[in-house]
Amino acid sequence: MTTIYHGGQQLDQAQAMLDRHAVSSGDGLCVECRVLGPCRVNEAAAKVFRLSARLPRRQPGATRPELMGVGRGGFGWLSARAAG
Repeated sequence: MTTIYHGGQQLDQAQAMLDRHAVSSGDGLCVECRVLGPCRVNEAAAKVFRLSARLPRRQPGATRPELMGVGRGGFGWLSARAAG
């Protein structure tokens, strides 16, 4: 029998864990635990969302894209159109 979480405290806790244990896009390590790939905490939190049939909220910048040299700026085509 599978348990399905419909919301509430489990999803809030799982979201908080995913926010803290994101996998860095720069080096592939968990930003909290510093282990390669998704850590155990991330996997457990992701399982809560899989069982609830919901998606977690995205946190912009959580994967630290600046480590790959990606700049944080405006949306490209808007600024290009305004300049031309």
